[in-house]
Amino acid sequence: MRLVLIETSGNQAYIFATNKLRENVGASELTYRSGTQWVLEAIQQLGGPALYNSSAPVPAQHIRDQLRNTNVNRPIQAGGKFEVIVAASGKALVLADDDSQARRLVSLVTRRALKEAPGMEIWGVVSREFDLASVSIHDVIKEVHREYELVRSRLPGPQTRFQRLPIIMDCGTSGLPAAKWDNSGRDPGPRSAMSLAKIAVAQDALQRIRRLATDKNLPRSTEKLEDLGCEWFAVIHADGNGLGQIFLNFDECVRSPQQKPSSAWNRTYIEQLRDFSLALDECTEHAFLEALAGLKPLKSKEGALPIVPLVLGGDDLTVVCDGQQALQFTVKFLQTFEETARGHAAIQRVLGSALGRRVLPQGLTSCAGVAIIKPHFPFFAAYELAEALLKSAKKHKPLSAIDFHILYDASNPDLERVREEWTLDDGSTLLTARPYVVTRNSQVDPRRHWSKLKERIEAVRARDPEEDRRRLPNSMLHELREGLFLGRQQADFRLKLVLPRYRNQGLDKLLGDGNSLFWSETDNAKAIHRTALLDALDAAEFWG
Repeated sequence: MRLVLIETSGNQAYIFATNKLRENVGASELTYRSGTQWVLEAIQQLGGPALYNSSAPVPAQHIRDQLRNTNVNRPIQAGGKFEVIVAASGKALVLADDDSQARRLVSLVTRRALKEAPGMEIWGVVSREFDLASVSIHDVIKEVHREYELVRSRLPGPQTRFQRLPIIMDCGTSGLPAAKWDNSGRDPGPRSAMSLAKIAVAQDALQRIRRLATDKNLPRSTEKLEDLGCEWFAVIHADGNGLGQIFLNFDECVRSPQQKPSSAWNRTYIEQLRDFSLALDECTEHAFLEALAGLKPLKSKEGALPIVPLVLGGDDLTVVCDGQQALQFTVKFLQTFEETARGHAAIQRVLGSALGRRVLPQGLTSCAGVAIIKPHFPFFAAYELAEALLKSAKKHKPLSAIDFHILYDASNPDLERVREEWTLDDGSTLLTARPYVVTRNSQVDPRRHWSKLKERIEAVRARDPEEDRRRLPNSMLHELREGLFLGRQQADFRLKLVLPRYRNQGLDKLLGDGNSLFWSETDNAKAIHRTALLDALDAAEFWG
């Protein structure tokens, strides 16, 4: 028996290699196909079970149903030629009963990638021969991953496939040698083979997600977002917490340290690993659909929701959507992801182990970064900002958290530099409380929880129904905002001038300790002061 690992590498660089959203969507689709459709169709071609059906109403759900069906995806011990353990975006783990068949599987998938996805890094390795009755499948999985890294380091990358001699024109988006002139889209020009492959499947990617959201009207192209009336775009990047450690030590979720590997134990391991991987997909998709239900069309005559999903699978989500609705969408996604995982038996079975309780005591959680930008801001820079915001939000893991930034100044997309500008008095005063925890009933400082920020936003936006104006005048709030950058003492002096008049109009919701805009806390044994006024004012402008 052999174990086959087929996995893509450098996914972020491949998906976001250009600044064209259409190509980003297509690259995401090709990455998804590499670990699902291509692997499953190759298995069928080699005489294995039929696990993929492109005409199914929801292909992703069909794949999950087939993988769980032991009459179709038969256990390898029951005489199956192949047994699929994992078939996910960019990764597949397959048991094969024959070495030559295992190697043919790798050959079929990687050859297809060369033809249909030039520029994709995808490698396959086949394990040594082993017997499930005497060897731990977890150890074999670790071995093939080590072998994968070795193979990856020895083989040349995809850039060597694109030779520049004889001299030819550069691609207008990727910078690689052009293969063809492309007249599709709004920006015709020379395109490389890699860009053309991504463009060719971009509509298929959107169609796959539209089939998932059958009752929703999603744009047919990324260019449509601006036509729908989006004055601001938001790039949202979400990722699960602690899952790397769970997968690396998955054997601890199945057996105790004293238990020896056996055929029965390996069977339990395989089934739980497969169920857990499939459950991640289901939780992410369900959370996405629930968050999608809260989005509103900007133009009623169009009816299309202002969102384009780029990556949706496993515990990852990357979308571009209307900036005015991005914060509510993201919080709804994070909270629904948590709640759905909490009710999923396959996930709770794993998280109920000693390892699961230690790594994820709050259950399965996720964090997100939200970069709100103008429509024509370079997408790649916006994605990098969203990724930096995601890393910032993960400071609160294992809780779910969100960090966001509105990029008013296109010349300053560096998050670290922005946050330095918001740090005063030798680091003892911070003009932001971001990131914010969104996990309900968490034991975090309430002032750093999303529900508290929501109260502050509502106070900023509250209107007097009789006079039809803001209870807290914009001019007064911006005076306070300017005062923040003069230091804590100056900011509180300005507050004292207006507090008696506006305390009962909602200004009390913006206070920290006592009659101050700031509150004190300890960070790494250092006393610091924070304020949430800047956060509330920024978010209030993007509260659809």
